[in-house]
Amino acid sequence: MSWPLVALKDVACVNPRLAKDIDETQEVVFLPMAAISAQGQILAQEKRILSETRKGFTYFEKNDVVVAKITPCFENGKAAYLDNLETQIGFGTTEFHVIRPNIEKLDGKYLFYLIWNNQFRHLGERNMSGSAGQKRVPTDFLKNLEIPLPPLAEQERIAAILDKADAIRRKRQQAINLADDFLRSVFLDMFGDPMVNPHGWTVKPLSELIAKGDKLNYGVVQPGDVVEGGIPLIRSGDLYDVTPDVKTLRTVSNQVDEKHKRSRIKGNEILVACVGSIGKMGWVTKEMVGWNIARAVTRIPLSHEVNREYVYRYLQSPVIQGYFQQETRAVAQPTLNVGLIGKTPIVLPPIELQKQFLAKFERIALFKKKMNEELMIGSKLFGSLSQQAFAGEL
Repeated sequence: MSWPLVALKDVACVNPRLAKDIDETQEVVFLPMAAISAQGQILAQEKRILSETRKGFTYFEKNDVVVAKITPCFENGKAAYLDNLETQIGFGTTEFHVIRPNIEKLDGKYLFYLIWNNQFRHLGERNMSGSAGQKRVPTDFLKNLEIPLPPLAEQERIAAILDKADAIRRKRQQAINLADDFLRSVFLDMFGDPMVNPHGWTVKPLSELIAKGDKLNYGVVQPGDVVEGGIPLIRSGDLYDVTPDVKTLRTVSNQVDEKHKRSRIKGNEILVACVGSIGKMGWVTKEMVGWNIARAVTRIPLSHEVNREYVYRYLQSPVIQGYFQQETRAVAQPTLNVGLIGKTPIVLPPIELQKQFLAKFERIALFKKKMNEELMIGSKLFGSLSQQAFAGEL
């Protein structure tokens, strides 16, 4: 059955006000935007005194729901149910909307799942107002939002089901994070910090491992150069460990390819995203020889004397990915220039140690692949259950 629809303002208070006679000496929690994750969790709870916090910040209380109002935090899913708030009263960034459910009509956890899903985010995004980069979800959008309202007992049952489905997703994500931590430990145990080089291995900047007569370079093909049926073009979203499906690739004309032949793929390269998805890596296969690369991708043509697979996995390690993030130059969007990529320190231990590192990396990568697949399945299950729940079909 489908549940009756009601305006949110009829069953909840949107952006409630703080009482005037409040005890201003009490301790309160403070939550900046960074304290709320896109996974719907509180990451940290800072303590402050109410009198020092009440002006210029957003007030909320335990068991309220907060949701980011500004782009891109809203679209990223920054929201939380404050059932674990460590004080009764809290304050946070002014970029939060606060929703306080009427507990006689609306369950707080049910409310959280109503506003923490893709359908709600798509609807909110379409109703944002303001200039580019400063768009926000209006208060009236929330107040007038129509939500399905089953009986309280049914709301609690739905919330419990979605809790279990979300817990599965969280466990898979935790496993992926632990795998990254383990890989970081493996890297540091084997090589140490490349900047310090405690084992005394040979360390060279990546630029010194480039094939003779070639050099590091980024693509120069512009989006406007794309045509049908031309030379395949690799963009940052096309970077994988295997040959991407050529049917999914954009193509450029022979004339454009000839104009930008310095960025053509030759066959012994590694590709790295240098704009947007900083550090994402791609493996060049023999099928890709002769293709070209877009501006957001850098071509790393390695010498045949170098173990290309080792360097590829080395660059994918959390330690070096962290180096890329630190060296990112933020302009309109994150950018990693060729000079910084070329300075990346590459530890070159004996070949047997390189093989050991590859074997360990592959085992961890297989585990992460399995967890990512299960995470994707769990996410689809959660989305399906959400749709069914709010349609009265669960």
